[in-house]
Amino acid sequence: MIKTIFISERYFTKEELDSFRINHGYDIKEISYSSSEGEIDFNIPDQKEFLLKYGTPKILARFGY
Repeated sequence: MIKTIFISERYFTKEELDSFRINHGYDIKEISYSSSEGEIDFNIPDQKEFLLKYGTPKILARFGY
């Protein structure tokens, strides 16, 4: 079953959250994605760095979001 998942702030420091808001104009917790596999693990450096740099998780970037 595919679920809509909102990104949790628990993976990020206050500084990362503030920087993200300034750089991208919205909060991390506003981003959602659909998955049948569950929540993305943003403890994985590659996933976290991509999100902070581009403002979207890799899974959404693959589909042109």
